[in-house]
Formats: sequence, C-alpha cells, structure tokens
Amino acid sequence: MNDFTKILRNHKLRPTQQRVNLGKLLFGKGNRHVTAEILKYESDCENLKVSQATVYNVLNDFYNVGLLAKVNIDDDKTWYDTNVEHHYHIFIEDESRLVDISPDAIDISIPKKLTKGKISKVDLVVKINS
Repeated sequence: MNDFTKILRNHKLRPTQQRVNLGKLLFGKGNRHVTAEILKYESDCENLKVSQATVYNVLNDFYNVGLLAKVNIDDDKTWYDTNVEHHYHIFIEDESRLVDISPDAIDISIPKKLTKGKISKVDLVVKINS
C-alpha cells in the first residue's frame, strides 16, 4: 500500500482509501486494459465496497494525472490502459478484448497535404471481427 500511496502523492493525488485500493487492484496485474465495469466487478470480488461512480471518478483521476491512457472503442465504451507508453491497439470484437501493438509493427503514412504542422499523436485501434 505504501508504494501506491507514494505514486499517488507524486502525481498530486490525495491517497484516499478508494484510490489506493482501486489502484492496487488496477496496477497489481501488470499492463492491461479495463473498463469501469470490469474494475467495478473486480472490486466487488475483492469486497472493496466502492460505487460505480467512485470507480469512474478514480479512473478519470488516474487518467488526468497521466497514470492511465484512454482508448475509445466506438462512442459508447471507454477502455483504460495501464500502459501509457506510445503503442497501438487491436480490438477483438468477438472477445471484447484489447491487445497492444508495438508502433514498430505498423507502418503508417499520412499525406502531407492533410497535416499542417507537426503531428503530436496518432491513436490507432484496429477492430477485428472473426
């Protein structure tokens, strides 16, 4: 718990019990992708007794300070990614699962006439339906 408390403080977040518990649950399994509903289910299994609204708030707090990345799949589902390093995603629709792809594995070419200035970021999600 002390390690995650330090992480929260280093990111200027007050280490509330909910943030610490959800953070340990979220980051304790290595790099992964979750929705708020998945994290709520996992917190219920651990008997953490947090509301769905608290889960959303904590995920957004973590995102806002750079602990998480957001991956939007369609307009109705947001996934949170514990891997904040630059990478892309494949979304396997039949399994409702995100998989990381190294930027080195994909070659992207953007026509110069569509870019004015420097490209700051490219978000790429490839959807696969088997």
